Amino acid sequence: MRKRPIFAILLLALLVRCGFLYKNWDNLDLASSFLLHAEVARNILNNHWFEKNQSYLNAYIRACYDQQKLLDPADFPPPQTEALAPLYNDEGGYGLLLAALWKLFGTHRWWYIRVLQILLDVLMCWLVYRIGREAFHERTGIVAALLYALFLPVVELAVRPHRDIWVTFLYITAAYLLVRNREVRTPLWQFTLFGAAAALVAWMRSTVVPFTLVLAVLFFTFKPPKEAVRCAAAMMISFLVLFSPLVIRNYVVFDKFMVTRGAFWHSFWAGVGQMPNPYGLHEDDEEIARFASKLDSSAKFETERYEQVLKQEAIVFVSSNPLWYAGSILKRAAVIVFPKVGRALFFQETPTQHVSGTHNRLLSQWVLLGADVFLGGLFLWGLWRGKNQWKRLLVIVIPYLYTLVTLAPFYVAGRNIANGYYVVLLFSAYSLVLIWDKLKPRLFMKQPPVGV
Repeated sequence: MRKRPIFAILLLALLVRCGFLYKNWDNLDLASSFLLHAEVARNILNNHWFEKNQSYLNAYIRACYDQQKLLDPADFPPPQTEALAPLYNDEGGYGLLLAALWKLFGTHRWWYIRVLQILLDVLMCWLVYRIGREAFHERTGIVAALLYALFLPVVELAVRPHRDIWVTFLYITAAYLLVRNREVRTPLWQFTLFGAAAALVAWMRSTVVPFTLVLAVLFFTFKPPKEAVRCAAAMMISFLVLFSPLVIRNYVVFDKFMVTRGAFWHSFWAGVGQMPNPYGLHEDDEEIARFASKLDSSAKFETERYEQVLKQEAIVFVSSNPLWYAGSILKRAAVIVFPKVGRALFFQETPTQHVSGTHNRLLSQWVLLGADVFLGGLFLWGLWRGKNQWKRLLVIVIPYLYTLVTLAPFYVAGRNIANGYYVVLLFSAYSLVLIWDKLKPRLFMKQPPVGV
């Protein structure tokens, strides 16, 4: 009987995601990103690993926007001639996953990755339930799973053929493994497999590379030293074995040590452009490229010189404006905790070509702001109520703290916030259960008989 509610919630989660996919199949928000990975996959299947034909990619993007339709790669004709260049500014792991699926099913369609991500996200809904049940109690797990099933930013990210949802999958799986094995001897194969999964996600998103090191250190806070060493070693060895080929490839192709991709300082300046700044920059790739060109006419996008020019100017900017930079970190931290309210208060208006999020068009701004304040407030109150159990709850919060620490100094996007937002939903569920326990006796207090 106890398990029936969670099965109903999982079914609800599946129906919501399938419905969202049906209604938004041709949504082109962030299309340039996942069309890039489709191009990488096409070239992998043609034995050109981690390369792209930029002119062909541009034509593919234009065709999708002209038709207002997400064209399957199988329906867009291949180029007459190839002009390939190595992938520099992006990780190629998502393209590799697409290539594997297309090879398996024999055709280049978006269906396969989108259905796979929906099924995995429903599994994540179940893991959120298990985390809530293990860390708090059954009711918290049920409420947290329900919130996750209906939380539109995660739903939207899951149904899109975009790599960032895989970071969410990794964070939730990590929290589940840590909570589940906190007080028992952990089978090494679990952390070996997790290290392998972390490596595969790191091929998609460079931000998760230091996350494995954070987890390895975290083991020593709740496990005996020998057990912590065993778990950390199993995880790190499998991670390094599977991740090192990407580092080797980058060294061979670009003749320098580059962990995942070349673009870092471009992202830094995108973060500067998120707020009013002395340069008058906005969060716009083309504007930042023009800015770099003004600094040095030889700084061409997706080149080492481009990154070096932006790096040098960033050092000058931060040293000349330390208070502005410190304030920007605090403002981004506030945006991570209260995404909608923080953006409304601190961020510049986003250029229209970068406005994304179908849910932003489904709901009014006031509804979104109200939901933001409600969930953020519940989250903070839940953290406060659980402060005496901080050491036990740290294993749940660590992905959220990791997101806060790594993104606040540089750049934060809504999809990055969504990666760790399950933590907010868990503590919000905990707060709701506590509030209900206080209100229930008053709401259902038996009334004395009339005339007594």
